[in-house]
Amino acid sequence: MDRTNCCSYCGKESEKLKKCSRCGRVCYCQIDCQKRDWKSRHKKECFPPDSRCERCLLVIDDGNYRTGNCKVPHPEHKLEKVGASYSQDGATSSYSCKACHQSFTKSATSFDDMKEDTAIIVEGAEFCFVGSHTVKPIPSNDERRSQNDLLVLHVGEDLQREIDDIPSKMPNVRVLVILNNGSYDDSFRPKLQIAMPKLETLKLDDVCFQTVHLDHTLTPNITELSMQNIPDNCNLTVLLPKLQSFSMHYYGPPPDDSWMHAMLLVATKLRTFDSYKLRVSHLKFASNELELIDLHRAECLTDLIVYAPKLRSLRLQACYNLDQGRLTILETPPDDSPQLQPTANGGPPTRFVVDTTNAVISPSIAHVLRNHPRIIWDENNDDDDGGFSGNPCESMFAQMRRNGSGL
Repeated sequence: MDRTNCCSYCGKESEKLKKCSRCGRVCYCQIDCQKRDWKSRHKKECFPPDSRCERCLLVIDDGNYRTGNCKVPHPEHKLEKVGASYSQDGATSSYSCKACHQSFTKSATSFDDMKEDTAIIVEGAEFCFVGSHTVKPIPSNDERRSQNDLLVLHVGEDLQREIDDIPSKMPNVRVLVILNNGSYDDSFRPKLQIAMPKLETLKLDDVCFQTVHLDHTLTPNITELSMQNIPDNCNLTVLLPKLQSFSMHYYGPPPDDSWMHAMLLVATKLRTFDSYKLRVSHLKFASNELELIDLHRAECLTDLIVYAPKLRSLRLQACYNLDQGRLTILETPPDDSPQLQPTANGGPPTRFVVDTTNAVISPSIAHVLRNHPRIIWDENNDDDDGGFSGNPCESMFAQMRRNGSGL
């Protein structure tokens, strides 16, 4: 039977079929079949000619409009590397995607080839999204989509030129990722100090930068900044008044950490501060919006000052230099933040959980943790080999520091 002469819903052959007036791709023998098909299936597949899918950005045509043909790769700026290995058979890297909350493993002949088309996903979710095309706007919090304002650059001989060309070749870039898929190479010392007025998300991963300059004149709209393995001697300037999310892994101790104090002074809209092995000695937070501070293995940290009326979590895990340290929780904005006003109609300050697993804390910090009305602290949540638990005690970390050994 020639299916082109059949009703798309009931399959009845007819010479009086009428096409859908919107897409022109399906035909019906009667209005009742059209109504039933709309409710059961066609509503998801009916797009005007030359429509573009809001999720994968492809033009929806006869060859790709049906369910299951919308496929979105994992967005680079939402990937977190969780492991890597190398053998005579090649290299593998494992990732966790924060957009779809799935994991996958990619394989290539070497780590340097991970950015090439020859690298393939050998395990886990091949795509971030697989499903129906849509012409409806994607919610802003749904990152499972292709983006024509996303730019990904890789370390190589042309990297500096590619960075310098961004203002002319992609002036409306909203998401920028600069990364190194291979071994850390300090022979490339690029500079990032260009105007990107539309930029909102910046991720710098394993690149040996010489200079990174971000401020309200060059990059005024950055709300999300992630950096990993930035060299200690990098000339850093981060003055971003709209910054909401900051992440820094593996940094320091730097010759001068004043840039971070200046960053925190300006970032009064900060909501989350995530770090791992951030080796600075003191930090001062002041934001009416701050909800999460994660200072996992901040091994040089001694003094911490926090003004955050909405704080919900403070993580001090494996901060083993706090045995002589101080913790100050401010209930009003500090004097050096005159632009920061106390929250209005926001209710009382929230209570927040403090995690000191494997941390070494001073008696004065323990006193604050026990007695401050906002703090929820389980002083017995430490592992058997670490932490202050009522009386000053020998911890693994304190003993290692006295012996001059590292962790």
